[in-house]
Amino acid sequence: MPPLRLRLQLFSVLRERLGREVLDVEVPAGSAGGDLLDILARTYPDIAAYRSTIRLAINEAYERETYRLSPGDDVALITPVSGG
Repeated sequence: MPPLRLRLQLFSVLRERLGREVLDVEVPAGSAGGDLLDILARTYPDIAAYRSTIRLAINEAYERETYRLSPGDDVALITPVSGG
């Protein structure tokens, strides 16, 4: 099966650290959200530092890392935000 191509939206500290709002990635077909995060953590050290706190929003809803990704999924990486 061909790899799954995804466009990720970055927010908060990930957007700042990587210097971009969108990240295009490929993952093996059948990958789950956790697999995506593991691949990103190996590829991008700035993402690895936040791996344990990233939440996945897929198709505008928070999903568990066990969610199986599909072509056309709208994926956003959300990190905790604090403010005052």
